[in-house]
Amino acid sequence: MNEQESKDPRLDKDKIDLVRDELRTLVDYLEERANLSVAQVAYSTDGRTFNYEAPLTLSIPVGSYVHLTIDTGEEYLGQIITKDIIQSEGAEISYDIDEKYQAALPEGLKNAGTRGRLHLRSLAGSGVLLARIVDQAFEDTSNTDAFRSATISLADSTLVDRYLADAGRKRAALPVGKALYVEGEASVQLDAGGFNRHTFLCGQSGSGKTFSLGIVLEQILLETELRVVIIDPNSDFVHLNRLRPLDEVNRFRSKPFSPDEYAQLAERFQQTVAGLRVFRPDSLLDHSDHALRVRFSDLSQPEQGTVLELDPLKDREEYNAFWNIAEGFGHQDYSWEDVRQTIGRNYTSAGRLLGLRIENLRVPDWEVWCSPGEPSLIDTLEGDDWRCLVLDIGTLGSSVEKSVITNAVLNYFWRQRNRRQPTLIVVDEAHNICPQEPADAMQSISTEQIIRIAGEGRKFGLYLLLATQRPSKIHSNILSQCDNLMLMRMNSTADVTHLAGVLSHIPASLMEQATKFGLGESLLAGRIVKNPVFAKFEGRLSEEGGSDIPTTWATPGDKD
Repeated sequence: MNEQESKDPRLDKDKIDLVRDELRTLVDYLEERANLSVAQVAYSTDGRTFNYEAPLTLSIPVGSYVHLTIDTGEEYLGQIITKDIIQSEGAEISYDIDEKYQAALPEGLKNAGTRGRLHLRSLAGSGVLLARIVDQAFEDTSNTDAFRSATISLADSTLVDRYLADAGRKRAALPVGKALYVEGEASVQLDAGGFNRHTFLCGQSGSGKTFSLGIVLEQILLETELRVVIIDPNSDFVHLNRLRPLDEVNRFRSKPFSPDEYAQLAERFQQTVAGLRVFRPDSLLDHSDHALRVRFSDLSQPEQGTVLELDPLKDREEYNAFWNIAEGFGHQDYSWEDVRQTIGRNYTSAGRLLGLRIENLRVPDWEVWCSPGEPSLIDTLEGDDWRCLVLDIGTLGSSVEKSVITNAVLNYFWRQRNRRQPTLIVVDEAHNICPQEPADAMQSISTEQIIRIAGEGRKFGLYLLLATQRPSKIHSNILSQCDNLMLMRMNSTADVTHLAGVLSHIPASLMEQATKFGLGESLLAGRIVKNPVFAKFEGRLSEEGGSDIPTTWATPGDKD
């Protein structure tokens, strides 16, 4: 190399960059080795919870199950509740350059040496001790199970599967899918008896909410004797009595059914859905459906007045005339035709105004009303020959008609509460039935009825399962009464925060994971599971009813 080349500043820069890259590589290597050397350890001060520290390479997502082993041989199953990345400074490193080599270095590196500190990153967090493992069995922990140090690792699927199976469970198990964050597969089964508490299912559009709710309802029908009434605003469950073909069922299962297993299932399924009735508006009726109609007398008198938009003070004469007519029927059933005939015999000015009101509102023309002598939906509820009712209110002509059906059903169950017939009342799109801020008088009535059932219904055997995309729109007095949660993907962090604030018995750190869920993934918590568990729903048996319009219009092609 000649003298001119040796003084070329570009060569000096290249040499400086090369040396710096090598030093950076050395520092990265040392930091990596230092981070890998972080202790993988846990400790418990109360025998109920634990704290831990581990290297970044340990795969323990929030909600995952871990295996803890202490030096004396005791073993525990735990669950990760919180996880944070901790950054700290490590050892100081330095290098010095021998003076005799200084002349050979580029100008920018002619110094006595360089000092710096390693940057360390590790995992730290907390969890709960679920059980002490003794001879393949699980025992409850106590304060005597505190320990100073334990190794921590992701629990294997066999251990988790045995724990979730809950061998001591005395009530029916409802298989709904598989556990997430487990190496291998562990099945998740809901405790059927846990549905004697109100349940809240939440998931945004496209999260798999309807598919998953269908799985839960199928298993309740197959494995229990609980009666189910579904208020269905989107026609999603009108085919709940139709079994999918074997290939379609297996398409949504990690463990496919054999033909023999499917045949046995099909036989059980048909026996179960023999007591299922689907009620639909006239325009959608087929040979197996029932007419979705009620009598005017199936509504309470305040509800009847609301249908007629009568204010007891502003419209006091008409309201009084209407009230006298309703009182005149006593306890007998009556239709709109009966009301019309009675009004026709009322020759007072108030009766005439009431008749004009009814004619102008065209209320008798709504398709939800029974004709004289026609059986009502409420007659079916009175009977004992049904197991599940699907009420397809989604295609009714107006929101008021939907409220008429909903309020008639809720009113019936509250009137008959002393019969103590255990019934699960399922309300899909519940934010339209019991919102925080009702949009009209009929919605206010349905909200009040569900608040009443949420607060007092359990002791009479009335249990709620409410599903929605918007938890913040559900009335807080209702949401706060829900002990069970099935939380699916939610993009709105505000909704998740709202939910965590109301359902404070469930760790907020677990709910926060909902923004990361994939299709069908969920957090299950409350009385329906032993402890909060992340699961993926799978195995829908019945056909789904409502569906979105296909996006064939988005397919590329010839526009001619």
